[in-house]
Amino acid sequence: YQRRVRAAQNQIMQQKKCNSQPRKYSRIIVVPVSLPMSYGTHHTKMMVLQSEAGIRVVIHTANLIQVDWTVKTQGVWISPLCRLSSSSSTESSEFGSYLMKYLAAYKTAATDQLVRILQKYDLSTVTQVKLVGSVPGLHSDEEFGLRRLRTLLARHVDGSKVRPGWRIIANCSSIGSLGATSADWLDTFVRVLQTSRDTTRDTTRDQERQALFQLVYPTVDMIRNSLEGYCGGGSVPYSIHTHRRQPWLRCHMCHWGSGQWGRSRVVPHIKTYTRVSPDTKQVAWMLLTSANLSKAAWGQKTSDGSLKVRSYELGVLFTEPRPVLDNTTGAGMLVPYNLPPVPYSKTDKPWIADISYSQLDTHGNKWPIDA
Repeated sequence: YQRRVRAAQNQIMQQKKCNSQPRKYSRIIVVPVSLPMSYGTHHTKMMVLQSEAGIRVVIHTANLIQVDWTVKTQGVWISPLCRLSSSSSTESSEFGSYLMKYLAAYKTAATDQLVRILQKYDLSTVTQVKLVGSVPGLHSDEEFGLRRLRTLLARHVDGSKVRPGWRIIANCSSIGSLGATSADWLDTFVRVLQTSRDTTRDTTRDQERQALFQLVYPTVDMIRNSLEGYCGGGSVPYSIHTHRRQPWLRCHMCHWGSGQWGRSRVVPHIKTYTRVSPDTKQVAWMLLTSANLSKAAWGQKTSDGSLKVRSYELGVLFTEPRPVLDNTTGAGMLVPYNLPPVPYSKTDKPWIADISYSQLDTHGNKWPIDA
């Protein structure tokens, strides 16, 4: 960037811990974020880029570290250019209103200032996506987490066009503690992802729903043979303690592969949730988000009926049905992994980050790698 651009504005980085300001980059202000609940994290990845022409909102899955932007498979959504509003009214679009509500939940001077900046711009040009955020707390409304997603799917997905045979495919880079059986949490999660706008009552049993749920997650072999080798697995932090408590999840796991896009050996840090037709040619909707498969990210119902969310997350939901994009037509929804996903074989093992591996990787290393 030109020097005048580099010095033109402050940049704000949100982190859950902040002991000092970065001395080398005087234009960066580090803002600590309150995390009121244990096991929660500030996991949102978002930028608001302001220029003389207007602003763009960027929602992505990469952290602000070099390897996340150079040797990982990530997802990035960039909004249309939003120009200064010609109206004195502070009314905003659905996208703008929700974004400001999400930012206001931080309750910091920095995010309050950002809301005031956003109010000056016309965000009505952003119509192709809906925002799905998570904010720590006990929520009795439908504004955040799993209930926000359920509300949007019920409002925008035509149930007459999405038959029960359409599968749910998730891919993520970390998996939380989901319970001793799928009934503890995952049944509810999958039921929400199968929500649609329909006049008839869905009588699908949870067992049938689970048969249509697939989780794309890298195996040990994929990490070992990746471009980074075992180092890439440091960004996929599934723990052995959690894995041993939920062996039932393995039957849903499928290989990471991305042959069409040339990324089968590029470790996935992207997180998506998608509803795909039985022939894998159509997508009913897709969510690109920071949220991994965990209760902390999506929330869990409490005894009083509220939704307990522990982490900050943010994603964009595409609700318009589209064909699956291929590299010949150039039109449709880009699905980052191979379709249909290939289930694990009996010998495949999911990548676990906190155990040792003695077989050498592509760089001749074992795991963990000696300092």
